[in-house]
Amino acid sequence: MEIKVAETAGFCFGVNRAVDMLYKMIDEGRRVCTLGPIIHNPQVIEDLEKRGVKAVASPSEVPEGHEVVIRAHGITKETLGELEEKEIPYTDATCPYVLKIHKIIKQQTSEDDIVLIAG
Repeated sequence: MEIKVAETAGFCFGVNRAVDMLYKMIDEGRRVCTLGPIIHNPQVIEDLEKRGVKAVASPSEVPEGHEVVIRAHGITKETLGELEEKEIPYTDATCPYVLKIHKIIKQQTSEDDIVLIAG
């Protein structure tokens, strides 16, 4: 039996971009952690942990001297505000398509609207 792998197999654009950004920072010797897992892939997370990257749940858990990489799926505006308030350096690896959805929702909805995103 022959197994064929599609040309498009692998990470989507946004996930690939986020992972590449993080590995580049590690290769540059930067001390980084992620807000939540950078992506939902246990093998990648395990490799990152071996390289010293720790996933934290909130800005208050960021170790001194570390910068944060925002995961591919993004964070809430409240969490972003907390990073900025605490003056924690960060790199936003949120997928550009996810950011576009956030922008559309902000422009097209009111505070009372209920938004459902399916994908």
